[in-house]
Amino acid sequence: MRKIIEDLESLVKEVLGRDFSHGYPHVERVWRIAYDIVEHTGLEVDSCLLDISILLHDIGRVIGEPHAYYSALFARAYLEEQGVDRDFIDKVVNAILYHSYSYARKHDIKPLTEEAKILSDADKLDALGVVGFLRVFHYSWEYGRDLEQTLNHFHEKIFNLHKLMHYEYTRRKAIELTRITRELVERLINEIGSAKGQT
Repeated sequence: MRKIIEDLESLVKEVLGRDFSHGYPHVERVWRIAYDIVEHTGLEVDSCLLDISILLHDIGRVIGEPHAYYSALFARAYLEEQGVDRDFIDKVVNAILYHSYSYARKHDIKPLTEEAKILSDADKLDALGVVGFLRVFHYSWEYGRDLEQTLNHFHEKIFNLHKLMHYEYTRRKAIELTRITRELVERLINEIGSAKGQT
């Protein structure tokens, strides 16, 4: 299984590239956050299941939306080709589908494993704080969202992510990071207001 993980790591680096928002740097951050969660919660996890789920959770973005659906399709096909056990594959697919709040809510997908919950929390924590603030604007510039749409995204989604956490540790962390994100957004709005006042 470790050989599969090594091969996937190389593949995901090549496919997703160095894009800050959803490329391999995001995967690396989610990986680090996930094991930080494991350490601070004392959870026992299947590291192979967690690693593969993390590596493949966003690979479908190169195809389109819903990216969780396409990521899961790729994961199933790839792992079946490698002869991986069907039950293991089902757990990976569930974790990938569940990490997307909008997709999971729309299709009533529930987490089958702790690894699915960890991936979900880690992915959402990377959407908060200074990193999350930068990711939102990076994504907006890339896909043509204007400033008003971008600010609405913070209020409609980002500021509510802490409510979706599964563990006390991640909830506390999310609340703190949300506070930082709010401060950054408020500072930006204040500076924009000051600039308008000077024109």
